[in-house]
Amino acid sequence: MTALRTLAVLVAALVAAPLFCQESFSPYMAGVTGDSVRLRSGPSLAHPPVYVLAKGEQLVVVGHKDGWAEVQLPANAPCWLAEQFAKLNADGKSYTVTGDKVNLRCTPDTKYFAIGQIGKDRVLAACLDGQTGKPAAEGGFVRVIPPAEAHGAVSLELVEKLNVPVPAAPVAEAPKADAPVAEAPKAETPVEAPKAEEPKKTEEPKREPSAAELEDEKKTFAELERLLADELKKPAVDVNLTNIRKMFEQFKECALDAKISEKAVTYIEKIDVTVKLIEAEKARLAKEDEARKAEIERLRKEALEPKKEPEQPKGPVEYLATGTIGSTGKSARTPASHRLFDDEGKVIYDLRWDKGDLAKLMGSKVGIVGTVKEYEGWPHKVVVIERIDVLADEEDK
Repeated sequence: MTALRTLAVLVAALVAAPLFCQESFSPYMAGVTGDSVRLRSGPSLAHPPVYVLAKGEQLVVVGHKDGWAEVQLPANAPCWLAEQFAKLNADGKSYTVTGDKVNLRCTPDTKYFAIGQIGKDRVLAACLDGQTGKPAAEGGFVRVIPPAEAHGAVSLELVEKLNVPVPAAPVAEAPKADAPVAEAPKAETPVEAPKAEEPKKTEEPKREPSAAELEDEKKTFAELERLLADELKKPAVDVNLTNIRKMFEQFKECALDAKISEKAVTYIEKIDVTVKLIEAEKARLAKEDEARKAEIERLRKEALEPKKEPEQPKGPVEYLATGTIGSTGKSARTPASHRLFDDEGKVIYDLRWDKGDLAKLMGSKVGIVGTVKEYEGWPHKVVVIERIDVLADEEDK
């Protein structure tokens, strides 16, 4: 029940309905009024934060719902689409969408509900890796600059309407967005950021999260802790901490309570150590399983190989004795299995052959070579046979 409740809270965005269902709404520009404001993937605290907004940042508001503003994602916000529906253009800096109604997502996976859809043949600007200069890609998804269809949600309490016109089209998806000349002025805009840190600005009080927000965050974090504990109860080979680690990463970056953010960092460190231990245990178990299979295969082959009868010495030999193989009698309790009789029927030796079956030679004339032993209380000497040959009459000695 704990795991089900946890999934219901943490992954609510997976089954959520589309953000807004308004038939008519006049988009407007709004400015962010708080510091470090969370832009979420949907209009509720159950939706994960996907971006942190700075005070004064401007957004295009395209809808309202239950105290939330639906906004177009800023150019720097994460936006991904499946690589199979994106064809890299010749410029190496943009993609053409090859599918119809392709989902846009805030993470490079299908864990959360889509943040929008994009139509076929649309051209999207790629996000380039700062080190390689190549388009960013991960887990079968490519990252693009959010088009107008990519939306998130911000609390209406943290934005205010501005008396400025809404841009006709988002700069991020303009056809010439990749051109260096067109991008240069906008790329340099962040240079003015230090002005936002002037003493006058930093002295302004930050918005404190409400008690309801803090309590909701606390409960959600507790459910994630229980989810981690339940996962660690599984056998090592079945443990998967990848998605749980991602959730703690979200708390680390976006938690309203600093203490929860610190706890998230601790959990991430513990998870990383645990993953290493689990991988080592998996490797050990795999090695043991491989050795076990190899031993089973060896035993199988050994069982299938025909057993070789021990070869008896060949060539000329001087027999210890010759005679006829006979029984020791039904009631005899002897350290031997058979007896060797002379032509008159007298016992010469009792016989024991550890390497063969004397019953097959009953009544045969044989010559034997072996070691003579005496047993206390037994009237006949016993020969432990080392070699036995069946003799023809003329060979009898």
